[in-house]
Amino acid sequence: MTLIYHIFSLLISIVIVPLFILMSCFSKHKLKFLLHHFGFAPPQKKDNRKILWLYALSIGEVKSAKQVLKQIKEKDPSLRIVVSVTTDSGYESALKHLKMAENIFFQPLDCLPFTWLTLKKIKPDLYIIMDTGFWPGLIDQLHKKNTPIILLNGRISYQSVKAYLKIGLLFKNLFQKFDRLYMQNKNSQQAVLSLGVNPEKVKVVADLKFDALQTMTEQETAQLKNIFKLKTNSPIWIAGSTHPGEETIILEAHQQLKNKHPNLILILAPRRIERVEELAKFLEKKKISFYRRSSLGKNTPDDVILLDTMGELTKLYSLGQVAFIGRSMVKPGGGHSLIEPLSQGLIVLHGPHIENIAPVANEANRLGIAFTVYNAKDIQEKVQTLLEHSSNRIELSAKAKSFVNDRKGTTDKMAIVILNILNSKTKLFY
Repeated sequence: MTLIYHIFSLLISIVIVPLFILMSCFSKHKLKFLLHHFGFAPPQKKDNRKILWLYALSIGEVKSAKQVLKQIKEKDPSLRIVVSVTTDSGYESALKHLKMAENIFFQPLDCLPFTWLTLKKIKPDLYIIMDTGFWPGLIDQLHKKNTPIILLNGRISYQSVKAYLKIGLLFKNLFQKFDRLYMQNKNSQQAVLSLGVNPEKVKVVADLKFDALQTMTEQETAQLKNIFKLKTNSPIWIAGSTHPGEETIILEAHQQLKNKHPNLILILAPRRIERVEELAKFLEKKKISFYRRSSLGKNTPDDVILLDTMGELTKLYSLGQVAFIGRSMVKPGGGHSLIEPLSQGLIVLHGPHIENIAPVANEANRLGIAFTVYNAKDIQEKVQTLLEHSSNRIELSAKAKSFVNDRKGTTDKMAIVILNILNSKTKLFY
């Protein structure tokens, strides 16, 4: 099956490569580093140091990798770390957060000549996939070279499994080639086991995102509030990582909330910054007062702040009392992480479509620090209740922070495991 995949990838590359080059013209970084995708990764220094190659698909995976790579480098300064990404945002995030990496480049297209050339240049002693992003061709070549392959902070849904099984034996064979799979939760563990993976290779560990987050201090939050020109008496709620179709529902709820809470501010943060212009036009059409984050200046917002900058959302959660997490209200959904707002003590609302985050969301719902909402009326009622019962909200806020703090500690364990693998002729696993 893998041989057929290699042949097919060669044939389809005749069509894919020209289209990929054309699409790269509309990318901020891909055109500049186009050769990375065709196997021309940055050249490596010729020495005897061990090489760890970590693949982080996009910005979320990069953030998950930050702390574990930092600890690995601190424990073994001689280790050479290289990181590949797929998206522009992932590349920018890696440049910002992964200073310990000697090279950051774009993942090669999963076609035999390109992956072969990349491996010839890098020659990794260990290949780590962070969270998700499975390339059958590359994994097959790594396996044939006896390079250990690890899935770290693994996340696989049953929906993905169904899609994999439709392709035949390709992905079932692929997951057998992993030496170890460290999954975020039991749901992901069961999903990967259903693909026939040896249970001894699969272990559940807490999501590394729990370790990556730091609660903002009161002073830091006060400074941030000042930067955003927010009044001390203005209640704030935040809609984070929203997707098309969700903003209409959120803004309907917000307008209803303003009737009882005229000072209420909504920080609206779309998942993709490219949608800011679309949302700005929508707000103007609805005659909703708003300011873009980048143009706040001396203006004091009184209705909606449209977040048009990257990398600020996690900190901004410290300004609010309640958060709505996107990609959960409209099908196909899947849900984005609840961990960031919970770490800042926010009560979290999410829609019913949360397959990707179900274990954390279900536990948070059970503890009363997260709630499922189905429409604008649900959002309006729940936000209003939480705003009007401050003592209960403060109690829940403390519980949310404890929820995150109680699940920290995985990073150090994983750093030790990775170094054991790199520094041993045998494969030592936790």
